[in-house]
Amino acid sequence: MGFFQQVKFSIVNIKKYEQLSTQRFSKIFLYLVILSIIAWFLSFASLYQTLNKEIKIFKEQIPDFTFHEGHLEVAGPMPIILHKDLTSIVMVDTSGSTQKEHLNSFRSGALILSDRVINKESEHRFEEFHFSRFSSLSLTKDTVMSWLPYVNVIYLLLGVIIFLFTFFAYLVNAFWISLVGLLFRLILKVNITFSTIYKFSIYALTLPILLDRLLPYIGINLSGLVFYITAAVYIALALFEIDRMAKTADSGDGVYIE
Repeated sequence: MGFFQQVKFSIVNIKKYEQLSTQRFSKIFLYLVILSIIAWFLSFASLYQTLNKEIKIFKEQIPDFTFHEGHLEVAGPMPIILHKDLTSIVMVDTSGSTQKEHLNSFRSGALILSDRVINKESEHRFEEFHFSRFSSLSLTKDTVMSWLPYVNVIYLLLGVIIFLFTFFAYLVNAFWISLVGLLFRLILKVNITFSTIYKFSIYALTLPILLDRLLPYIGINLSGLVFYITAAVYIALALFEIDRMAKTADSGDGVYIE
């Protein structure tokens, strides 16, 4: 049975869960690996694209600067506006002509000066971060530019780690959902093994995983509670289906699935 057929059955055809569970564990784990890769790609690819966009902005729009002994100097006319909308602003002025009061017209924002960063979090809340904490550090734009090729490599390595964590997390999620399946097995008195319930749980995660990764693209975040409830509903429906089949079987002895 192909991957996409398994996805289809997992989401829209509860009656096929019995057939899906007859596959070897190795094939079901492979299904979860592929599903994890898709989930990882849906989230990581957009982050990677954002990273490359920010790197491009740094290369093309950030002027030359020098940071030495806790003092920042930026080339060009001041102030430099990095971001501005109706409620927030981020600007740089190392000449000393722009002061904290320039943030008063905005609900939030940041002002980068030669010796500190002033961050306005709300109307009456300001925080200051002084560069003197890094007086031993020396940087220029050329120095940072020389580091950028390594940023992509590190980010890709981090992506591999995130994928492994994602796959392991889904295995653990399937285990927790299996415990819900055990509860329904006791209630319905279905003659089914825990290993089969665990297989059901992996397939029951299909829709929650896809929703969890796709909904953020339209500005919606799937809560953890909804994630688990959705998977638990699939487990419950699958076991109700097994119970129905057992009750309608000619032998009347139930259905036992390994």
